[in-house]
Amino acid sequence: MRKTLLNTMGLLLALFGATNASAQSTVELPYSITFDSTNDVWTVLDASPSPGTSWVFNNDWGNDGFCIGNAWTATPSYCIRTDSGEPNDYYVSPSFSLKAGKTYTVKTSSGTMYSTPATLSVEYTTTPTNAASFTKLSDINMPSSGAQYDNSYDLTVPEDGLYSFAFHATNTSAGDKSNWVYLYALGFSIEEKVGGETPDPGTDPDQPDPPAVDQEGTLPYDMTFDSAEKFATWTTMDNSDTPGVTWAYTASDFAGKPAAHMGTDATSGTCDWLVSPKFELKEGKSYKITVDAASGPNNELNLILDYFVGSKSADNQKTIEWIGSKLPKTEGEGGKVKNEWILDANKDDVYLFAFRALNWGANNANDAVSIYSVKIEEMAEGKPDAPVALPYEVSFEKEESVSGWTAMDRSASTASTWSWNSWGYQEYGADWNPVGDQHPCVGFSSDFNTDANDYWVSPAFALEAGKTYVAKAHTANNRSCIETGTTSFTMKLGTNKKMQSSFDKTLGSIELNTVYDRDPSTFEFTVEKAGNYYVAFHISDKTGANAYGYIFDFSLAEKKAVVEEPVATEPVANLAAAELTAEKSVELTWTNPTKDVDGKDLPADALLTVKVYEGEELLATQDAQAPGSKGTYTKEYTADTFAGEHAYKVVVVYKDKESEAATATLTVVVDAINGVVVPTDAKVSVHTLGGAAVGNNLSTLGKGTYIVTMKRADGTMKTVKVTK
Repeated sequence: MRKTLLNTMGLLLALFGATNASAQSTVELPYSITFDSTNDVWTVLDASPSPGTSWVFNNDWGNDGFCIGNAWTATPSYCIRTDSGEPNDYYVSPSFSLKAGKTYTVKTSSGTMYSTPATLSVEYTTTPTNAASFTKLSDINMPSSGAQYDNSYDLTVPEDGLYSFAFHATNTSAGDKSNWVYLYALGFSIEEKVGGETPDPGTDPDQPDPPAVDQEGTLPYDMTFDSAEKFATWTTMDNSDTPGVTWAYTASDFAGKPAAHMGTDATSGTCDWLVSPKFELKEGKSYKITVDAASGPNNELNLILDYFVGSKSADNQKTIEWIGSKLPKTEGEGGKVKNEWILDANKDDVYLFAFRALNWGANNANDAVSIYSVKIEEMAEGKPDAPVALPYEVSFEKEESVSGWTAMDRSASTASTWSWNSWGYQEYGADWNPVGDQHPCVGFSSDFNTDANDYWVSPAFALEAGKTYVAKAHTANNRSCIETGTTSFTMKLGTNKKMQSSFDKTLGSIELNTVYDRDPSTFEFTVEKAGNYYVAFHISDKTGANAYGYIFDFSLAEKKAVVEEPVATEPVANLAAAELTAEKSVELTWTNPTKDVDGKDLPADALLTVKVYEGEELLATQDAQAPGSKGTYTKEYTADTFAGEHAYKVVVVYKDKESEAATATLTVVVDAINGVVVPTDAKVSVHTLGGAAVGNNLSTLGKGTYIVTMKRADGTMKTVKVTK
């Protein structure tokens, strides 16, 4: 049923015939009053411990007036504010003659501001000057600030008598109770309840009542408002300043067509919803709403497409788009008609779609909006996003740079989310004064009064398992994020840009900082499974008022492998050369190194290559030698080549780097008893066994034993021991 239209002050005066009645005067039923001007009919009873500020008329926005929603003008009302004596204040009605056994319906219209902890209740008494005599009919539940609440209560009095009613303001919260009271009385009515439910004078008896509960809808859904019965499957919510006319079925509107129609709503600001049946929607799915609507000539009503999640209420509305006052809506220079809108469901739940007729001021006589048909359908998945190539880098200095990025709002309220901000970020210095220039960026500016839970989601990237990736971003925050400590700012990884649950991997926390020019936040990560992934900036705040984030740039690249500069090993140790006379051979032995030249241990599985030289001649290459292992090599000679001085060196090669050579020298002497044949091209030197040089002519020497060295022109040498 539609809400009862509260009478204006003029109607009240007609009922009384005077303006100076006292609270003790008796007024006939039915009775209603709107507190939109001063009156001396209701009285104030201040029962505070220290009487001070109490109920007073107020119509001043600048002096804590009552402002519905985001209105910039005050709604006239009686109010109580900042009671310095701890509030216990009654705003008391005139008296009404009530009978025992009869039921009376009391309706209140009220509001609250600034999330005050004070409580407003409606109470009644037969002794209106005695605060202790009042009996509570009900507390008035007003969970949200800046919203008008119209409530109805039934009362049966115990005995015949004159009864007065009161709005009673108290503060029972802990702490300072005196300076945090903002309660507003906007209207009151009382009438005898006849035949059960109180009749609603605004209902057209020829039209069916809306359903008692919201009907279940199934998709795809297709509704044409061409009969009262079809219209009755939808419900209405009249949230106007003064409830009155609301959405109704008409067989012939301004165009002569049947429609769901909203017209002129008295002189009140209009805020009325036409609400669909409820639908079960799924997170990550997109739903298309197609609307055929029109407006009458010179219409000033705006049409807004909203939706409710879970249940419908004026405090639960979320907006899809402001359609406008000139219907059908058109866009662009060519005036292309727009009649389709998309909703991405942000969680699995019940959703109701709603058309809100809105006119902030007094209604235009031509206000008229008609809705002819509505279609709701789940959209096909479409093609998966094509991944963006790596390395990827973007600066959010210009608006076009946000192409490919999406905002995913999972807050309790979807009033605000991430977007490009041309005004950008203002940096603050150490003393918290603004410094430097504004920086255009992608920004988030709190959800207020609700828990922020918003994602700024990148394009898709094709990532491979086992590889390491590096994400970087320059970001900033404002002062409240840091001081309150309630803001969380993280970078997350997910697989579906429409589903919060897919962002189950946190790459790391982004530092809360007000400095613009500083090192970026850097995160390294890997993925277990190859596929398309999205990187998201996630901001949240449990209080709802301190989440402020600013993103200046972002980059993602595969981490480059670190190329270690090769380092040579230490030389081999303990290199020695031993003569094997019988075999006419020389045996070399050594120990392979365990450290590099910097003193670092070589890996246990390192594979060393060892090269053995005589002079500059490569004798052998030994591969795959282990650090610390024993090395050996045997060089075989002929009778002609065995005797003489032999110089050896051993070199270790590791990762293409050669160690210093380890060297060893061995002189092999061969006995020659029967004389020595000296090649004609050889140079000869003769030494005694003690090493003394004795010339180069053996024939001139006396008897004895000598060492004779012969060096040929080709460099080959031979040393023999000769006895003469």
